[in-house]
Amino acid sequence: MTSARTRWLLCALLLVVADRCAKTSRDSFVLATTTSLESSGLLAVLEREFERDSGIRIQPVVVGSGLALRMVANGRADATITHDPAAETSLIRQRKAEVYAQFMWNDFVIVGPAADAAQVRSASSAVDAFRRIAGANARFCSRNDESGTHARELTLWRSAGVVPSGAGYLRMGQSMAQTLRSASALDAYTLTDRPTFDQLARSLDLVILYRGDPALRNVYGLTVVRGHGRAHDNALRFSSWLLDGRGRDVVSKYVIGGVPAFHWMRASS
Repeated sequence: MTSARTRWLLCALLLVVADRCAKTSRDSFVLATTTSLESSGLLAVLEREFERDSGIRIQPVVVGSGLALRMVANGRADATITHDPAAETSLIRQRKAEVYAQFMWNDFVIVGPAADAAQVRSASSAVDAFRRIAGANARFCSRNDESGTHARELTLWRSAGVVPSGAGYLRMGQSMAQTLRSASALDAYTLTDRPTFDQLARSLDLVILYRGDPALRNVYGLTVVRGHGRAHDNALRFSSWLLDGRGRDVVSKYVIGGVPAFHWMRASS
């Protein structure tokens, strides 16, 4: 009797699990996206508002842009929101994306201790700011994680003619929020997207020291590669909602401290 009851319970449990898995397949899709989208708070808002409008749940995987793009290329994600245009272009050439649009932007800023021993405040450009940090042998916390932020940092070092090295160049391998906390604790400089910094600023001993250079413009792109199945269809519905539907207003109206965190731009495919 006990054995029969156990078998019945196991069968019932398997049916429940199978039903939940089927619902997950029907009503969700995997979005590989950046830590900055999560740290800024926008990802949670997009999840909530899209599910409210469509009944479809976003399953986010929060990683650096490089890994997010590899995930979608390898079929482990249905869509990405990333901020590494060069890597996105490479993916498009290889996979012929069904949807690709650069749709919003914010800016990177260089932050550091208020004392500013490297005199970054006086820099004439972002590249000059990086030269000053290197010349002062100041500590710099690098994301070192193949993120869009890390890619931009490396571009700035190259433009400055600097190969970062030595005890002051700290390869963190951390998310943007964690890197900011580390830089604050270590009295170091770092490059960050502004919304993540704005979310954490009150808890950090860091200030914005340089901003406004066009080289610091931070553009986000949405990619959906060609595919099939319900999850792929859900990702396409999300892209339509985000690029041409109410998602545009959700992005445009998202503020941190009363200031827009992201700026809408005309989508280009």
